[in-house]
Amino acid sequence: MTADGYRKGRNEDALNREFGDHPRIGLVERTALRSQARALDVAEAAGDADRVSRVNAVYLDLRRAAGLVAGARVDAGDSFAELMAELGRPTTPVGHPEKP
Repeated sequence: MTADGYRKGRNEDALNREFGDHPRIGLVERTALRSQARALDVAEAAGDADRVSRVNAVYLDLRRAAGLVAGARVDAGDSFAELMAELGRPTTPVGHPEKP
């Protein structure tokens, strides 16, 4: 806790730890993310579910823009994965239909 009584919440604290793994994120992006994480902590502490939802949507958009993706990561352009997905799809049989 700082001299002015400010204590980091769980979201801001987690974000600060995550910044260590992402040194390429600039100061302006860090400030915007930290501010939104703080807003989320305040909304959670107030118990305002509507505000939590709205603030969280913006926070996740900022994280996505900064490359801090929440959830499963999908690598675009993975040709091997695309090939395997294509081979796994059901197809119609090729050739002539049997005569009755």
